[in-house]
Amino acid sequence: MAKKLSVSIVIPSYNSEKWIARCLSSLVQQETTIPYEIIVVDSSKDSTPEIVTKQFPSVRLVKLDKQTYPGAGRNIGVEKAKGNILAFIDSDCVAHPGWLEAALKGIKKGYNIVGGSVKNANPQTLISIADHILTFNEFLPGMPQREVCFMPTCNFICKKEVFKEIGGFPPDLLAGEDTIFNYKAAKHYKLFFDPEIQIAHHNRERFKKFFGHHYTFGKHSALLRKKVKLPGSIFAKYPFLSLLVPLVRLTRISLRMMRWNRKELFRFIITFPLIVAGVSVWSFGFIKSSYCSS
Repeated sequence: MAKKLSVSIVIPSYNSEKWIARCLSSLVQQETTIPYEIIVVDSSKDSTPEIVTKQFPSVRLVKLDKQTYPGAGRNIGVEKAKGNILAFIDSDCVAHPGWLEAALKGIKKGYNIVGGSVKNANPQTLISIADHILTFNEFLPGMPQREVCFMPTCNFICKKEVFKEIGGFPPDLLAGEDTIFNYKAAKHYKLFFDPEIQIAHHNRERFKKFFGHHYTFGKHSALLRKKVKLPGSIFAKYPFLSLLVPLVRLTRISLRMMRWNRKELFRFIITFPLIVAGVSVWSFGFIKSSYCSS
């Protein structure tokens, strides 16, 4: 007899007072008949815990004493989870009302891991548009339904037994923990992307955070590829090849936008100088780490 589905939504949180109410409001209003719980694993120094407990009494709050990386926070949430399906979303995201139902369709089709598209929750500034395209160009709503090797953990649904079999997220990584998890998962399971499994992400709107984020992710992208054989590892293994990274990355983003996301082409064109700048900063972090001996 098939086990009845139940879902645990896990949200890692750190200083999320700006967005957490919007995130949780979208989750408590999910249009589904499947029972689900919401768990916030919080290590904030701001008013996030008070917002959760006062405005969303049905949400389970796990309060941590010190700042915890997202991967570790998700692992802690999974340990508290009662559901046999795990749904991960970030505190700066808003879920579509049919998010869970769309995800569970993929699970019912036989996939153990599913994920979906990421819309731009704040498309009012050029920086946020560029940030969104740079970060999620592989997972925009225009991308086709398909099997993939990677999906972002801001929109990631997985059977609990599979999550535990893979070993959870590396708890000690500031960035790239999802890359490692996906790499391990893809060795044994098919990852299914469906654009109908949709969330919206709040993107960076200031230059300092925009450049800082992409530099950090470029740096960690190279560090991971020096330790683990991932797609693109050759660029980190042989530092002189890393000089090709800016051209390769910009070309791939441009081709995805032209082939699959033509509705976003105007925004892509008007933010192209910012996108080039973001790719350059990301690549600087990647190249710098490639040349480091550690």
